[in-house]
Amino acid sequence: MKLPKSDEDISEWAKEYPDVAAIVETIATKKAREQSEDIAKRIKEIDERDANSVKEKAEVELLRLHPDFADIRESDEFHDWADEQPKWIQNALYENDNDAKSAARAIDLYKSDKGIGKAKEKSNDTGAAKAVSTKSKTSVSETSNAVTFKESAVERMSAQEYEKKSEQIMEAIRSGNFVYDISGNAR
Repeated sequence: MKLPKSDEDISEWAKEYPDVAAIVETIATKKAREQSEDIAKRIKEIDERDANSVKEKAEVELLRLHPDFADIRESDEFHDWADEQPKWIQNALYENDNDAKSAARAIDLYKSDKGIGKAKEKSNDTGAAKAVSTKSKTSVSETSNAVTFKESAVERMSAQEYEKKSEQIMEAIRSGNFVYDISGNAR
């Protein structure tokens, strides 16, 4: 039996030895399927490792942003709070395993709603504020009878804090006592 070397030789050889050609084709198909399955398995393992790596990286970032998250995660109060929140907050906390910023923002809202960390932040901010000399205060100053707000301070406010001070903020805008320190006078 002379073995074929070109595509034309293979076609002629398969016509001359159809039984042997069918066996060779079956073996080749089986080997190709095995290799394909092995490659698919390896790709799946790589994808799983990659997903785990992204998940671990996001968790490390979240713990960097909120070192107390491990304790918060175990708190029933936190989960009860999350159950009462809109779907996007729940998704950021429970369905999200790769976006640390979304989860951190949801935790920021939780802490804001529950008043967690405010006393500590105020004491740290006070020390930093004394060390830095500025021309005006960051959030609200009452140098004359007019209240002055900075755009950056308003941006950092929680929704509840903004709601409490919204009339003062609008009055500051109307009276020209609103400092546009982010966008300039673009508005």
